[in-house]
Amino acid sequence: MAKKCSKAREKESQQLLLCRRLIANNHYHSQQNLRQDLQKYGYHNISQSTVSRLLTTLDVIKTTNVRGEKIYALNPQQQAKPDVLRPVSDMILSVDYNAKFVIIEVIAGYARPVARIVESHNLSGVLGVVASNNHVWISPRNTNNTYLLYRRISYLLGQALKDDSGQPHKETRAS
Repeated sequence: MAKKCSKAREKESQQLLLCRRLIANNHYHSQQNLRQDLQKYGYHNISQSTVSRLLTTLDVIKTTNVRGEKIYALNPQQQAKPDVLRPVSDMILSVDYNAKFVIIEVIAGYARPVARIVESHNLSGVLGVVASNNHVWISPRNTNNTYLLYRRISYLLGQALKDDSGQPHKETRAS
């Protein structure tokens, strides 16, 4: 039973993270549009009521964009603000990779500090690091070692790893 609850919590956590990312990076005029995108990302049976609950949990607001259209947006008053007392790992939303690069998604305003952390470790596999407001893009020196670089960066930043198939991978860290 506890395993089932744990899986349900993990699924909800993944839905919240994806929903936050989708709203932050897209303009949704309706919950149905958001629901369709969530379905594209594998949540095929997600209901409108679940989407509504996700929006409430994330404290999403309906606002007017520059074109005068009503869209869903993350409430700026509820977004984490840079704070020297919070660990940087709390500001990292995700670490992901593909065959060509590693990308770190962070709360707005933390990309440059995270990029500096990566650069300060002088990882031999890093060719370059570029930071925007909420993403850090890391180019590997050799694309044959992208997964290894992803693992090293995830470990460095205290993030959970995914295996080669993109599934969460449990790995213990030495204390």
